[in-house]
Amino acid sequence: MYRNSILFAVFSVALLGLLGLAAYKDSNPEWKKYQQEYNQQLAEKTSDPKIANLPLVIKQAWNSTLNRADRCVSCHLGVSNTLYFSDAKEPLKAHPFMKEGEFMTKHPFDKFGCTICHQGDPQANSVEQTHGFVEHVDRQPLTGIFVYSSCSKCHMDIYKPEVNFKEAPVLMQGKALVMAKGCGGCHTIKQMGFAGIQAPELSAFGTRTELAFHLVHDFAHVQDPVHSMKHWEWEHFKDPKKITPTTIMPNFQLSDEDTTALTVYVMSFKDKKVEKIPMDYIAPPYSETPVAPEVKKEEPKKQGQKKS
Repeated sequence: MYRNSILFAVFSVALLGLLGLAAYKDSNPEWKKYQQEYNQQLAEKTSDPKIANLPLVIKQAWNSTLNRADRCVSCHLGVSNTLYFSDAKEPLKAHPFMKEGEFMTKHPFDKFGCTICHQGDPQANSVEQTHGFVEHVDRQPLTGIFVYSSCSKCHMDIYKPEVNFKEAPVLMQGKALVMAKGCGGCHTIKQMGFAGIQAPELSAFGTRTELAFHLVHDFAHVQDPVHSMKHWEWEHFKDPKKITPTTIMPNFQLSDEDTTALTVYVMSFKDKKVEKIPMDYIAPPYSETPVAPEVKKEEPKKQGQKKS
């Protein structure tokens, strides 16, 4: 009886501790800390002490045209403040490529928001939910170089051979690789005019949801602990037979840089009907069309064919 009483007391204290921790986290979310830090820094930079005492609230930008609400600015408050926050630390740092003449000056936040390019959960409020892998989110967040896979939602002419989309060199690197490796010999890629039938179609690869991808792909051989579509595809390009032992796709001995470029490029293949981008967002034909970099075309090797 005495032992049971002790155990009951220990579990009761543990439960109260967990409830207290949950209450503390609920009343002290991460976004409040970042807002307070931003307000203090802005007050110092502008010599206006009143800013430091502004109320801390969830900030939301509603875009009626895209029918989405972005709460990213609850933490990323300096995203458009290039005057004071160009050299700040994340998440207060101003967005890159916003200097005069750079491409982000053509993408005002009040029109595009954040998640049209970065994807993820537009209404999440914690670092884990906005920057980590969240299983229930159909469109996982894109950061770093992988954000360029969203350019094709509006810039639909980037797949033309004569177009060199200088704002996204990683996409042009991926396009050169697809041309060089002869991917169209096996895959259908409608954007590029390829009609291969020996391998799965890739025309809408980047529009797949994580759930749809997981239902038809085996992650048993994926080394990365994060089992996302992006990681599966990267490792598949790096070593096809390791990820899919029955595949006929050859190992092209790609470098890590080329593997990343190819992954970003394939993720840029979107289904226009699913993306539902309004015509007002569709970019006009690209004005600069220099000759694309020359690449040596390689025919895909059949299974079992030895390299020369």
